[in-house]
Amino acid sequence: QEKEDTWARTKSKLTASYRSLKANQDHLIKTRVKTKNALAAQNARVEELERRLEESARIREELQSCLESVAIRLEAFIKKDLPFQSKERGERLASIKETLARPDKPAAEKYRRVMEALQIETEYGRTVEVCQDSIDLDDQSVLVDILKLGRLSLFCQTPDGKVTGHYDRAAKAWAILPSKYHRDIGKVIEMARHERAIDLVKLPIGRIIPGKYKH
Repeated sequence: QEKEDTWARTKSKLTASYRSLKANQDHLIKTRVKTKNALAAQNARVEELERRLEESARIREELQSCLESVAIRLEAFIKKDLPFQSKERGERLASIKETLARPDKPAAEKYRRVMEALQIETEYGRTVEVCQDSIDLDDQSVLVDILKLGRLSLFCQTPDGKVTGHYDRAAKAWAILPSKYHRDIGKVIEMARHERAIDLVKLPIGRIIPGKYKH
């Protein structure tokens, strides 16, 4: 009887130990499955992140190439354009090229700088402005007021109003206009400066050929 009691106690302990181990095994199996699934999900996220990083790097390279191409075309356009605000435009373009050449500058900033320059150049074609500068006129350096009519024409006039000229696109040089245009161009300069009310004037806009002004 004593042996049976001992065995019964031993059996009870073994059964309890088995059940505990079985429960632990089930828990470990479930934990293993959860860990495996979590690891798979984490690996998937890592792969997706790596894909996005590669895609982002590719987009940055393409954007960099595109912006550099735009800057080159913009430089060529400015060289062929009417010669107004040359210093400001040149400095802006140089600053953009310097920014594009720096790998530490964010792509967003590079994009913003190029788009801003394009916007400014676009606005130049819509505005009437006057600035003062020295130009080569009749083989002399002359201080003049330069009148810009969008990208249509450039005119100039000395501060005393006695000499008036225009920029000849074909010759890529400034040329003196007949005195009959002094008054009207002077009026437009005053209008652009808001010194005179807007009025109709007659200007030599269009193709100007030697000996004849075609309006």
